Amino acid sequence: MKPLPLEDLEPVLNRFGVVYAVFARPDGGVLLRWGDASPIPILDESTFVGATRDMAQVYRSLERMLLPQMDVQGEYLGIRSKVGDQVVYALFFETRRFEAATPVERLRTEYAFCKSLGNAVDTALQAWLNNGKA
Repeated sequence: MKPLPLEDLEPVLNRFGVVYAVFARPDGGVLLRWGDASPIPILDESTFVGATRDMAQVYRSLERMLLPQMDVQGEYLGIRSKVGDQVVYALFFETRRFEAATPVERLRTEYAFCKSLGNAVDTALQAWLNNGKA
C-alpha cells in the first residue's frame, strides 16, 4: 500500500482540531500515526489500546455498525471508522468545544461533528483509494 495522502489528510485533521490520529490496514498494520497521544488520559485501557494498538480488532468491531463509533477518554472524544474494506482509523479531539442546553442536544452536536469529521476524512481517503494508490 502506498503512503496515505498526508497533504490531503493533514488540513482536515487540523481544521477539526484532531489531537491524535491512527490509520491502519484491516490486518492491523499501522499506515500512519499523526499528532500527540500523550494528553489523552487512559481511563479505559481496552478502549484506548484497542483504538491505537490493535487496529485489526477495531476493524472487526466496526462490521455492520453505523459509523463513526464514538468513545470518551476523559476530556477527549474518539471516533473510529473505516473506509470501505481497506482503511480503518481512530481520531481523538477535545470535547470542551461542545456546549448545549441539554445532554441530548450535546450528544446531537457531538454526533453531527463526528459525522462531518468522518465524512471529510473519508473523502480525502476515498480519492486516494480511487486513484489506485492503495
